[in-house]
Amino acid sequence: MPLIEGDQTFALSAFFVTLVAFGLWTETRKLGQHLGGPLVLLVLAMLASNLGVVPHSAPLYGDVMGLLVPLAIPLLLLRADLGVILRESGPILLLFGLATFATLVGVLVAVQLVDLGPETAALAGTITASYIGGSLNFVATAEAIGLRDSSLYVSALSADALGGVFFLLLLMLLPLSSLLRLALPSRFLDTATGDSLPADIAPPSDEPESAAPFALLPMVNGLALSFVICAISMAVAASLGQQALFILLVTLLTLVVANTARPLVRHIAQEFEIGRFFMYLFFAIIGASAELATVLGSALPLVMFVLLVVLVHLAIVLLAGWLLKLDLAEVMVASNACILGPPAAAAMAASRGWNTLIAPGVMVGMLGYAIGTFLGIGVAKLLG
Repeated sequence: MPLIEGDQTFALSAFFVTLVAFGLWTETRKLGQHLGGPLVLLVLAMLASNLGVVPHSAPLYGDVMGLLVPLAIPLLLLRADLGVILRESGPILLLFGLATFATLVGVLVAVQLVDLGPETAALAGTITASYIGGSLNFVATAEAIGLRDSSLYVSALSADALGGVFFLLLLMLLPLSSLLRLALPSRFLDTATGDSLPADIAPPSDEPESAAPFALLPMVNGLALSFVICAISMAVAASLGQQALFILLVTLLTLVVANTARPLVRHIAQEFEIGRFFMYLFFAIIGASAELATVLGSALPLVMFVLLVVLVHLAIVLLAGWLLKLDLAEVMVASNACILGPPAAAAMAASRGWNTLIAPGVMVGMLGYAIGTFLGIGVAKLLG
């Protein structure tokens, strides 16, 4: 039994908010600046849950995923310039296609190297769907091919989660490699010579553009607008009977507001910082959800399977990025959108200050949601 139980919402919230504060503090120190707050949060949250401090699942985790992550997207995009985003989307879309191909190759390689028994085809299809789309695709594919009622379902879910955390850890470490930075130079990352970022992709300052002191009303305006955008998007998705479109509708509606209602946006402040805070909570929850005891026990073959998929995926996208002379930051966002989906891609781009990559990351991630289940079922049928 963990020290803080899942129904102790205030104690659990206190732990995670304090952890986020610590992660933000580390970014003011040299080591934290190199590693990044999200990576620190992932590792510490994973240690905390596996050492019995916090649970691996709790209602609070669902609240963060279901409420705070959607709210963060408008907050992060309200100053997005659609013209700049369209210019940046081309490479991301190309890279997402490469990332999808890389996942498919990774699954086929893993099938040859790891024996998962008679359910190999079903498990491979489910992992394919998850690592091109997301958890929604994982569940949909598992139900479609009959894995949902299998005893392997929970093991597959645990291995899938650990593989996602492992992938995110590796992804966050990529910019620390000087060799990789040389092979895949990035205008989004600070260079060794100290060159600054272009003006259109520089991270937002800690103060609003007007440099006005903190005011409660503009901050609440931003939150209110975010709630309105999410409410409208949810209503439209529900009316269409397509709940999976919710995040995409949130993104599209936010971009419309950001580019057609600029006078309204001028009455908003501190929205990026709030959105960033929500996304840092998301990283902490992801880390805490990884249950090592389960995946290193009965699910060990599945863990080896998903780790192979992730390693092959990264190797292919990095090699393709090098051959095509693409930007490392764009490679990271597209790969993240493919393996972990739109929220994780948006969170990573926001945490790094890659503002113009947030919306493209969300959009290609939604494309993964659209095709993930079909590709997953296709792989299961092919291997079956």
